[in-house]
Amino acid sequence: MEQWLQDFTQEMQRLLSYSPTTAKAYASDVRRFLDSLKEHHGEPISPEDVVSDDVLNFLEDEVAAGRRRATVQRRVASLRVLERYLLLAERITRPFMPSDEQIMAAVQASAPSRTTGCLTTEDLQRLWQTLLASPKRQARRDLALVALMVEWGFPIGMLLKAQVQHVDLQDHVLWMPQTIGTLTRWELDYAYEPLRRYVLQGRADLGANADEQHLFISQQGRALSRQSVWHSLRLWGEEAGLDVILTPRLLRTTAAWRLKMNGIPAQTIGMAMGHSNPLSTTVLLRRLEQYCESVRPLELPRLRPEDDTAQ
Repeated sequence: MEQWLQDFTQEMQRLLSYSPTTAKAYASDVRRFLDSLKEHHGEPISPEDVVSDDVLNFLEDEVAAGRRRATVQRRVASLRVLERYLLLAERITRPFMPSDEQIMAAVQASAPSRTTGCLTTEDLQRLWQTLLASPKRQARRDLALVALMVEWGFPIGMLLKAQVQHVDLQDHVLWMPQTIGTLTRWELDYAYEPLRRYVLQGRADLGANADEQHLFISQQGRALSRQSVWHSLRLWGEEAGLDVILTPRLLRTTAAWRLKMNGIPAQTIGMAMGHSNPLSTTVLLRRLEQYCESVRPLELPRLRPEDDTAQ
């Protein structure tokens, strides 16, 4: 059983291109699953002997232990990665995950996750105006990041992988890198002008190195880090006087809710948000129906190209 975990952690990074941090997080969930297998069967079992009932028993145990819905969903995501690895490594010949309906039933039996909120139109206006009025060099970069996250719900990881050549200003398009190495085409509306300002002016103001091709860079001219984005957003939210902590997740859930209200299909929303499992999108949208129902209609600020104001 320990060999499972060791191989899984190493091969996740080689075969599936996961970072060490992500691999470690998935491995922690898989260890819990292996402990569950041993408890239910009385002894370690081989990968080929795992069946869907083993997964459902594990999820039921997690629910009984009081795990919140978001935690149970993370367990499911980890087991999907485990299944994918075992199939790729030819350790198993058939999938073992239950059907989406069975998983949904198990997830819905768990305790609700903590409130997922959405920004209001007024919140977004205040945030836009704060960024536009700021003399800080990073303000144009951060407005572009915020606009992209709140228009389509793009994850930070995808945005930070984007290259300068992925931007097509003529056609108002951003080509977003996917985890499998392909690019997807996204037409920009509200986020176009903030991104254009950053590409044509803001990026140079940050002192981009000549050989740095990442679209979003730090004030040292190098590729921007996740930690820097989280820190900057928190400070911008405080400066704008928002009564919530501004995070990438809050911007992305705001985007998901706006897209849903505008009739965008769940499949498109999930693709934009980087969900590998349609179930993740379904659960998120259901949660937002409960916590963001009062936030309507939600309109994004539109930046005018002729000046630095939003309308």
